[in-house]
Amino acid sequence: MHHKVVLRLAFTLVPALLLAGVVALVLLLRAQQALYQAQQTRFEYFDSANQIRLLSGQLSAGIRNYAYTGSERSLSLYRHVLAMTEGRHPRDNGRAVSNEQLLREMTLTREELNLLERARQATLTLARLEDEALRLVEAGNYAQARQKVFNADYDSYSEVVAESVNQFISQLVTRLDRNIERARQQHHHAMIAMVMIFLALMLAAGVLWLGLRRHAPQPAAGPWPLFPGQPPGIQVRHK
Repeated sequence: MHHKVVLRLAFTLVPALLLAGVVALVLLLRAQQALYQAQQTRFEYFDSANQIRLLSGQLSAGIRNYAYTGSERSLSLYRHVLAMTEGRHPRDNGRAVSNEQLLREMTLTREELNLLERARQATLTLARLEDEALRLVEAGNYAQARQKVFNADYDSYSEVVAESVNQFISQLVTRLDRNIERARQQHHHAMIAMVMIFLALMLAAGVLWLGLRRHAPQPAAGPWPLFPGQPPGIQVRHK
């Protein structure tokens, strides 16, 4: 009676475990995809934010070089970087996208957006001062042009931009790292569930196999053959 109960239980568990294994496999694949997506998002977001930070510094350096030297090469480099920030020239990765478009592609928190808005307001003031310096250089007023970009106000607004963008990147990376860790934990739990279901399935299958083997009908024993190669149960009649 005990063996029949175990056998019936094994018959019930094997299909259930197979179904659970399929579900666990689907969850594992989804967790793996979520982990990959979280890592990819972190890479893309950091790359975009870092581009904004680097190009902002290159704009300040370029306009200052031009205001100080009047070099056409400095002006060309400044306009090249400006065109990239405005989406009129491809970036190093081949994409012609503005800073605003890069940010719109991100899913950001309210605090992160506030930091970017603070940086944007300071950038508008810097852009105005840089435009004035460009016009003064073109008019030959180099001294006045240098005063526009070599002063405490310009340095202050540049620091606001750098500080805001740095804080934004720090908060962004911290949040995305948490998302990656959460996805990694889900993937780990799904993997453990998959292994446990597989082991349980192997155990149930083993119990089922043993039960079926024990309850399988045994062939009736016949008389032993008198000669080698003679089938059991066949007697040789002697005359």
